Amino acid sequence: MKITLAQSQHNDTIVEIFCSAFENSITFFTPVTEQVKAAIRDVFGLLHRVFGQGFFVAVENDKVCGYIIMADDIKRLWREAITSGFLKNALISAVTGKYGLTLSTLYKIVKNKLLYFRFEMTTEPSAQVLSIAVHPEHQGKGIGQKLLERGISHIEALGIKKIKLEVRPDNIAAVRIYEKYGFCQVGKAEDLQGKWLIMMREDKK
Repeated sequence: MKITLAQSQHNDTIVEIFCSAFENSITFFTPVTEQVKAAIRDVFGLLHRVFGQGFFVAVENDKVCGYIIMADDIKRLWREAITSGFLKNALISAVTGKYGLTLSTLYKIVKNKLLYFRFEMTTEPSAQVLSIAVHPEHQGKGIGQKLLERGISHIEALGIKKIKLEVRPDNIAAVRIYEKYGFCQVGKAEDLQGKWLIMMREDKK
């Protein structure tokens, strides 16, 4: 198994991993359809453009089985989303039915994002573990830890001392892994699906 930078051709597989790993979170809003996967694919395309140097995949037997996205500056994501026209085009696609989302679903998603922004406003600036997932068939092999190690090394190489993340409090296994790598709980947040633990890692070297 090796960890390498994600390439555009990995996008479809990454979307499948995301949908498998976070199926319950997605279906809270909408069934996982091909239209919904198209929306997720567009979002991951944006994330790759913005954070390509911090977007890594785990490859085993020439197949992507996990990924991690490290955001060194989350504000850059929103700037790109606005200035590139991505946000406008995504809203048009959603409203016109390209993504197969109802108006009530759109309302829930937007409300959830507003709750996330509140989380952003109440925590100090830092890099972030924006998303990490391993395909369920490959979990339990230490792949997530290898991805996390690579992500942390990338952020440290940029000279950034603090990294934060959010994790559900009932995801005990993930919380323990994050604690193993120096993340400590610094706060709590909540969205439509429930509570989050806010965890922070600070390199004090």
